[in-house]
Amino acid sequence: MTNTDELTAHLSKVLSELRKAVDASVAMRANSKSEAKAIALIWEGFLGTFIGYIMKKGRETGQNLLADISFRNIWRR
Repeated sequence: MTNTDELTAHLSKVLSELRKAVDASVAMRANSKSEAKAIALIWEGFLGTFIGYIMKKGRETGQNLLADISFRNIWRR
C-alpha cells in the first residue's frame, strides 16, 4: 500500500465517523430546537480546532495543506 493509499484509507475512516456526527447532530436538532445553539457551538469548536491545527502545522513545517485545495470546487458540490 502506498503512502497516498494509506492516507486515503485513514481519511475514509475519519469521514465515516464525521458522517455519524453529522447525522446525530441533524437528529438532535430535529428533536430539540432548543439544542440547536449548543450543537452549533460544538461544531464551531470542532471546526475551529481542526482548521487551526492545519494552519499551525503549516506554519511549523512550511507545508500549507490548504494551498492546493480549490474551495470553490468544494462549495459547488
